[in-house]
Amino acid sequence: MIKKYIGIIVFMFVLNIALYSQENTFEIDFEHRMTIGTYYSYTNNNIGIMEPQYDFIINFPYINPDYNILDFGIGVSVIMAFDGKNNVRMPTFGFAVNGSMRVYAPPIKKAKLFTEGGMSFVVFTKDYPENGSKINAALKVGGGMEYRLADSTKIFTTMDWFHISNNDMYGRERNPSINAVGITAGLQF
Repeated sequence: MIKKYIGIIVFMFVLNIALYSQENTFEIDFEHRMTIGTYYSYTNNNIGIMEPQYDFIINFPYINPDYNILDFGIGVSVIMAFDGKNNVRMPTFGFAVNGSMRVYAPPIKKAKLFTEGGMSFVVFTKDYPENGSKINAALKVGGGMEYRLADSTKIFTTMDWFHISNNDMYGRERNPSINAVGITAGLQF
């Protein structure tokens, strides 16, 4: 319970820094981000995941006039989970609503490194994993590199840790969480 409050306090602190760092030059920039990711579980459950995703991005370029240091994303995605128990051509589908945040390092020419984190609310078409539930939450944490092609067009790639779980909603025996590592690539414009 206390972890939730700490997370909310940290989020509000970062948001306050973003909103009030340079009050006289308040400016927000909006962009779009399209991503495709593939993840593979590193445990014995042999699960692969593909996730196409669209995010509406809110940038805060006024924090530093030379480069964007922070952005928030809100979006939707489709999770396609493949495992060794089902027909490999028929994945289990999940539909998700996402929230994310990226923190950027200063650019080196046209490239920038960043760290990112995101949370999703996922509804699967059937109980997933096999002993799990239709309603799950997903968490992503990782980092990557972004390369600017033009003023407002960028490509990026990331390496992420991905976790899906129902947080013991139906008891510990029905919480077979999935932990996976993967890569994503995408376009932001």
